[in-house]
Amino acid sequence: DPDFAEACSDRGDALRKLNRFTDAIASYNKAISLKHDYAEAYNKLGAVLNDVKRHVEAFANFEEAIRLKPDFAQAHRNRQTAVEDLAQWNLLLIYKATIGVLPRLNPPISFNEHIIHRIIYDRDPKLRIVCDKLALRLFIEKRVGAEYVVPLLGVWERASQISWDTLPKKFILKPNHASGYFAIVDPSFKTTKDDLMAAAEEWLGFDYFDRSLEWGYRGIPRRILAEPFLNGSNGDAAPEAQVHTFSGKAALICILIGTKFSTERIGCWFDATGRRVLIRRSKPRTEFELSAADRQKLVEVAETISHDFSSLRVDFFLTANGPKIGELTPYPHKGMAKWSSLDLDEKLGQLWKPGCDLSIVPDYTD
Repeated sequence: DPDFAEACSDRGDALRKLNRFTDAIASYNKAISLKHDYAEAYNKLGAVLNDVKRHVEAFANFEEAIRLKPDFAQAHRNRQTAVEDLAQWNLLLIYKATIGVLPRLNPPISFNEHIIHRIIYDRDPKLRIVCDKLALRLFIEKRVGAEYVVPLLGVWERASQISWDTLPKKFILKPNHASGYFAIVDPSFKTTKDDLMAAAEEWLGFDYFDRSLEWGYRGIPRRILAEPFLNGSNGDAAPEAQVHTFSGKAALICILIGTKFSTERIGCWFDATGRRVLIRRSKPRTEFELSAADRQKLVEVAETISHDFSSLRVDFFLTANGPKIGELTPYPHKGMAKWSSLDLDEKLGQLWKPGCDLSIVPDYTD
């Protein structure tokens, strides 16, 4: 029956599952031409158009499905997804305002361009796990062991539920669904409980995707969690080691000392072999000594946990009780790192090539 609209729609479903998107679009269009009030076919056509980043056309088809069937819940959800995906293209303008040029995405070349490309195109379900600071814990435990998981002091759905009396004098309070938001709770600080509760309520009030446009954060269930303040072997705040991996291989290690976002923050860079390398950003540099044993352990754990990611930054705390993984970062610096030059940005972009020679990164010199 050449005029069997439902069969054309079902054929489109099968083609979409085979990633034959052009053929699927044609099949859904055929179904609609045979049955002009076919709301389900409009919705499916919108979905496959959204798959291939034709968000404006997708939105129009969802609108038509809703016009034909106002209570079509899936079409309403899909329309919102198309709106959010379309919003990601604002990153191109933000990138130009930050870096000075538009990013090249077909293909990406520089380090930053690879990250922007991932934000817009990569829909690996694992990204939603590593962006959720609660789901992340089980992920780390399964891949490398519970000894690398930062202890959890508590987790709450609302700020009013925080059990302050059960918490130590000094700890970290942060949301699970966002990046860069945290509070150090310390009696020596002047922050009050009311201030902390107000911050927690503010964190719970937004979906971090709306601020970052980073797909992995979209729709993560929102919670507040508390973790112990981690100290290093000398009793000070634990240094951090950010291991950049590509295709499951460690390439660069950034050591950071001092509180995040403070003027005390300093850092230095090594490659995976321990060579001190010259990578400049805005932070002052330090002469941190990274032992061969510590480096080998960081590389081993980072490669194990990132083996099936195209790239992943594994963020360790170097505590008195051994390294702990604080976060797994798929979108370093939101794809807008202010490296010392565009040339360095392009050199670091070569790290996405399997087997890339680390000698492309220049030696450190005073």
